[in-house]
Amino acid sequence: MPVTMFLVKGVKLQGIITWFDNFSILLRRDGQAQLVYKHAISTIMPGTALDADQFARQGSGAKQRLLQDVFLSRVSEAEAQVTMFLVNGVMLQGRIAAYDLFCMLLEREGYVQLAYKHAVSTIQPATAVDLSDDWEGEEN
Repeated sequence: MPVTMFLVKGVKLQGIITWFDNFSILLRRDGQAQLVYKHAISTIMPGTALDADQFARQGSGAKQRLLQDVFLSRVSEAEAQVTMFLVNGVMLQGRIAAYDLFCMLLEREGYVQLAYKHAVSTIQPATAVDLSDDWEGEEN
């Protein structure tokens, strides 16, 4: 379903939400997957009218991996170059060399930079990254 979202800094993003978890949303924009952290989003508007009753809470016994873990793992394994925007609008580029629960290590031309996840609004790989077959199951 197409959506329009506005980030805290007023940036407008349009695309299709393909997955989400407690902390992040995977937005498909112009054929590319972009990870958007929820703390950077102020509003989301669906492209069509929705019946709110369809969103009744449904329990699930299976533990699912977090979207950001799947995304960051695949991007890191692929050594894909990424463009990362911080919530203040600053753009960073490089590859994600490592990450943990709170931060990411971005490497570019032999230099590394620690980026705290709470300061990141979006991450977009420069090339397509396969995110299939890794959504459910135990966390590593």
